Amino acid sequence: MIYYLYLLCAVVLMALQFSVNKFYQSKNGSGIMTSLLYTTLSGLATGAIFFCINGFTLTVTPFSFVCAVGIASLCLGYSLLGFRLFSMGNFAVYTMFLMLGGMLLPFLYGLLFLGDADTMSPLSLGARIVGVLLLIVSMIFPLTEKRDAGEKHDKKTQVLFIVLCLLVFFMNGFVSILSKIHQIEGHYPVVDNNSFVFLTNTINGIFSGAALFVLTLFRREGPKLDVSFKPWMLIAAVAAYALCNGVSYLLQLLAAASTMPASVQYPMMTGGSVVLTALAGYVFFREKQSKKAFIGTVLAFAATFLFLV
Repeated sequence: MIYYLYLLCAVVLMALQFSVNKFYQSKNGSGIMTSLLYTTLSGLATGAIFFCINGFTLTVTPFSFVCAVGIASLCLGYSLLGFRLFSMGNFAVYTMFLMLGGMLLPFLYGLLFLGDADTMSPLSLGARIVGVLLLIVSMIFPLTEKRDAGEKHDKKTQVLFIVLCLLVFFMNGFVSILSKIHQIEGHYPVVDNNSFVFLTNTINGIFSGAALFVLTLFRREGPKLDVSFKPWMLIAAVAAYALCNGVSYLLQLLAAASTMPASVQYPMMTGGSVVLTALAGYVFFREKQSKKAFIGTVLAFAATFLFLV
């Protein structure tokens, strides 16, 4: 029972992590410079936390480094796209596409390339296929509504929103696939979990910092935060993100190390994140979901439970 409590806390922290991102964007906009400043500091801060957790030791192997570079690049991509999506409307929609991509694509990868279907009963396989179909349907609903973020409601804006959501979906899906490949690698040596998280976050921060440095030289000016967003608020936001991200991941590791099946853990994480992020959006930012977005959230939550059969 304690491991289910760990998982619940991990989901709550994940929703808070996304809320911190939304708070930063709501104060400073979705410009590339301010977004890169945040991803630079949060990536380096999370890496520093895991370096401390790992006893100030670090192991690096070529295979793990290559995987970490790929994951860091994808994470940076969907983080920057997330700031843009936050400015276009409900941030729960971003979370839904992010989490469902991280669940659905690895599942399909396992079926097609890892032979996961051979270990499933006909009932489980059938339930999960129905779950996949429901997940696809759940993503259609929020894509068909107009955005409400002060922008002109034209076809171009709608297409941009759809493209960004799909990019986030596929990026996090490939992050999960790369993470799975790293976990099951049996030929090349790989690093421990804490070192791998340190690598991915630190590389993310370095890539962000390098891009920010180049843009600063090109534009001859640095990122400009809103005048109401004081330096201590930036430090607090970065620290809150790093702590929520780090502690959530550690709790997921504790749950994964228990007897709890992975087929139970990840659907609970996905379904819980989708619901709690929508709740956080309402509590912290007074974001009310439209009827279509609400239907999509309910379908996504229900579909994740079909993966538990």
